[in-house]
Amino acid sequence: MMLVDGREADTVSARDRGLNYGDGLFETMRLHAGRVHLLPRHLARLRAGCARLALPYPGDALLEADVARVVAGAPADAIVRLVLTRGDGGRGYAPPRDAKGRRIVALHPLPPPGPPALSVGICGTRLGHSAALGGLKHLGRLEQVLAADEVAAAGWDEGLMLDAGGHVVEATRHNLFFVRAGRVLTPPLAACGVAGVMRGLVLETLAALGVPGGQEPLRYDALDEIQEMFLCNAVVGVRPVKSIAGRALDAGWAVARLRQPLAAAGVAWLA
Repeated sequence: MMLVDGREADTVSARDRGLNYGDGLFETMRLHAGRVHLLPRHLARLRAGCARLALPYPGDALLEADVARVVAGAPADAIVRLVLTRGDGGRGYAPPRDAKGRRIVALHPLPPPGPPALSVGICGTRLGHSAALGGLKHLGRLEQVLAADEVAAAGWDEGLMLDAGGHVVEATRHNLFFVRAGRVLTPPLAACGVAGVMRGLVLETLAALGVPGGQEPLRYDALDEIQEMFLCNAVVGVRPVKSIAGRALDAGWAVARLRQPLAAAGVAWLA
């Protein structure tokens, strides 16, 4: 099922600025046991992103009602995708002053479960820096499209993406955490990358557990210094990485520490 501005439809206007310029944001949410998990966090990220981009925000109540309609009678486990665009506009980059916005909520099948531990490679596609867009889950995802094609061609489970300076930022569809010298760390995302909902929950959980860590850059040439790595997103929860470019990593004590607290927070589908 798909709703466009609250009506059942699967098309949008050819004038939509999300289609023409990537002028919008999106969320990918997990429906598990009939409930959309972490929905308040997803909506909070959307509100913040709309404020940064000056996009019209339709309000929590309207989005929650759309989501409830889409998942009514749905399978117990599925994916809900929520897209906000600036709506229709004419030719040219400058956004219309009277933009009404557009909202699209769609239900998708849950993808097949991946392996319990991942083998990852290093993508050649680099992430560009933009202080204006760093951290946002905006619609302009061509870098991830190219990198995902690399992953499929190479037969990896996932691929790590670097920025132009050679820093490891994220995977094509996951945030990443790494363990170095007993600290659980994640790369900062001020200049590029997506500040994921699950990444935020993991950071909060680690702090509550008293596990030393935080945000710290990771250069590509320092990958051999890390003891373990795990990837996370709102669909799969967290998954340990068993190897990077063929180099085996340690078993994930950090993932083991996180499993029970995350389950208590409602992440009941951990791989």
